[in-house]
Amino acid sequence: EQKKSITDSIKYAKRIQSAILPAKETIDQIMNDYFILFKPRDIVSGDFYWIAEKDGKKIISAADCTGHGVPGAFMSMIGITFLNEIVNSNSIIQPNEILNHLRNNIMKSLKQTASGL
Repeated sequence: EQKKSITDSIKYAKRIQSAILPAKETIDQIMNDYFILFKPRDIVSGDFYWIAEKDGKKIISAADCTGHGVPGAFMSMIGITFLNEIVNSNSIIQPNEILNHLRNNIMKSLKQTASGL
């Protein structure tokens, strides 16, 4: 009974995670010829893909977060949220700046320091 409850909860989390991944229609507006191979190891995944177009630039990310399953899925949700903020809200489009902001935001949100990683 307890295992079923936990599994049902994780399956619902998969629906949430799937909902925040870019929709096919969104990707179709940005890319013409592409494919996505997304095969989570567990029900939910620490891997994610993300795409945006800003100032005529196509910004694409295929990310592998630390961890699998639920911990990895939490990290992927954080990564997607921060990428949306960095690129779409703050209009940062240089790859190195995006990655630096992403790293700093993740460290701050997880209360980590550079020496504590």
